[in-house]
Amino acid sequence: MKEKEMAELAEKAVEAAKFWKMDLDYTAESLEAVDLLAQTVYQIHVNQPLPVEYRLSVANLYGAYLGEVLLRSGLEELNFAWMVDKKGIIGIGGEDIWTAPVAKVFKRITKGPEHDLMSYFELVYGLAIGAVNLDDPRLHILSEEETA
Repeated sequence: MKEKEMAELAEKAVEAAKFWKMDLDYTAESLEAVDLLAQTVYQIHVNQPLPVEYRLSVANLYGAYLGEVLLRSGLEELNFAWMVDKKGIIGIGGEDIWTAPVAKVFKRITKGPEHDLMSYFELVYGLAIGAVNLDDPRLHILSEEETA
């Protein structure tokens, strides 16, 4: 998917959220509503497992929105953009940072509240602007194996 396609997908997320009576405006604060929606999907999934296709569809939609919120909150001005990594995963990247908002939303709706979207936004944004230092021993960032 290209940058334009992700922006279009984010617009579809804004429209879809209206069904849930949520107005998404591309602000960091609007991620609270997206997280609430993700919690609802997670609760449904816990009670009766949802097909992976459905979870991927929700993750693509709201992951695109989450990525667009990051970009529009100032990361675009820091030369961040949508890009595809060597494994073919779409994400947002800058000079030394790459992250996958779609994967994060998938984890949120599949694994629950410990993958909340506001904390993710704050961490990625903090890393991008240099306010978070990953070398700080007080931070323990889990590897993919630890989160799987």
